[in-house]
Amino acid sequence: GGGPPPPRLSTADGMLLLASCVNAVAISWAGINAQAYVTATTFMVLANLNKFVVVAFGIAVLHEASSWQAVVGCGTSLLGGAAYARARSNLASRPTPVKCSEAEADDEDDEKASLQPA
Repeated sequence: GGGPPPPRLSTADGMLLLASCVNAVAISWAGINAQAYVTATTFMVLANLNKFVVVAFGIAVLHEASSWQAVVGCGTSLLGGAAYARARSNLASRPTPVKCSEAEADDEDDEKASLQPA
């Protein structure tokens, strides 16, 4: 004997299980698709923020136990994501510096043009 048989799922439980599976596939597809549009660092930040959302959902909606470590971890993740977003925004608004080699090449082209007979 292998013990009691496993409990049978009700129709509602089966539908919730199916919805959970579909949701997991959709989230995975979105993550794979997002990799084509963002940098590796941005993708890692998104993955960490996703964990924050999952833990916060569990605490707020499912009334899971919330230790001080979980709350500090969620807060740290949220602050880190916000800091990264701000840094990316600041970086995007800066003018792109000209490399020395490009500036020197432009100067050489100007010199060659001035030596050409008119």
